Amino acid sequence: MKKAIFLPILLFLIFIAILYGLIPPLSRARLLASELKKQTIALQETKDYFTNLQAAAEQLDQNPGILANVAEALPVEFFLPSLMGFFQTTSAENGLLLRDFNYSETGGAIMPENSAPTTTTNNSFIKTTAFNLTLNGSMASFQNFLKNLEASSRLLDVGQINFQAPSSEKVSAGKGDNENSGSDFVISVKTYSY
Repeated sequence: MKKAIFLPILLFLIFIAILYGLIPPLSRARLLASELKKQTIALQETKDYFTNLQAAAEQLDQNPGILANVAEALPVEFFLPSLMGFFQTTSAENGLLLRDFNYSETGGAIMPENSAPTTTTNNSFIKTTAFNLTLNGSMASFQNFLKNLEASSRLLDVGQINFQAPSSEKVSAGKGDNENSGSDFVISVKTYSY
């Protein structure tokens, strides 16, 4: 009788020992299989990324004008006469008169005293230069000017727009005078370089 009880208990203990010996390697094998699957997915994503980079490089090689536009939009060095000429030409093309051109190299925009301060770019590689432009002309010309600024390849950020309609005295006194015939527009513009 002792053998009849002892044998099933012994078989049960052997079974538990086998399970105790096999469970850690099986769970480790499952963990390794899961890790292998994750690494395979990461490798495939890396391959796809490099394939996309290679396709983009080939596209840039076929069309070098794209890089020229980027170089113009974000120049290596800030050149004030070029930018002033751009603003003068763009305003003249749209029938506006550029009356005043102020700039600040500190990165903050030149704003009226009662306006809120602006934030500067956090990236130390990108330099911000702010301008105030005073323009004179009609509202339609000013809207076209803003559209041309938006469509230009330069990276410009228009922060604030103020305008003042001409007084009735100016309008009646300056009927033949082109300088005083339109509204005054003051815009704050930021440009970036690295």
